[in-house]
Amino acid sequence: MPSAEQPIETPRLLLISVTEAMLLADKKGEGLGELIGATVPGTWPPAFWDHRAIDYLYERVHRNPQYRGWCRYVVLKQPAASPVVIGGCGCTESPEMLDEVEIGYSLLKEFRGHGYVTEAINALVPWIFTYSPVHSVCAQTYPHLAGSIGVLRKCGFVLDGTGKDPGTVLFRLKRPK
Repeated sequence: MPSAEQPIETPRLLLISVTEAMLLADKKGEGLGELIGATVPGTWPPAFWDHRAIDYLYERVHRNPQYRGWCRYVVLKQPAASPVVIGGCGCTESPEMLDEVEIGYSLLKEFRGHGYVTEAINALVPWIFTYSPVHSVCAQTYPHLAGSIGVLRKCGFVLDGTGKDPGTVLFRLKRPK
């Protein structure tokens, strides 16, 4: 089983496990780039990656060290230039005792439409499935977020009803047999 703290790498991206120090730097608005060796654009943070989300993640990592690795910064690798932090993705809970894991993701506007979220989710989901007893991965989104729905469909998720959050729909992907 791969380490939850190791980066997940794709041809264009690094998915870097968040740490308490990274989350504190992110919340203060300074020092994140230095901690992860990447440029943080002035448009940071992306939608839904606000102080409330950072506090939620910090609490999880601080109180439950085993949670480390389940939420990540998405960093665009750029040849011959500094890598750029473009978003976040990960699980809402540590999957050690769960048979289904919920994921979430958010990307800076200027990096949308280039397949980065699809690439990140297509790397994250198989990694999640290496952990037993996870049988499925789900994601909630709003019906008006066509881009988010498109990402989930491209990654093999299927619409499976109403989400638990008000106004959302639920998509699910079952573990391959």
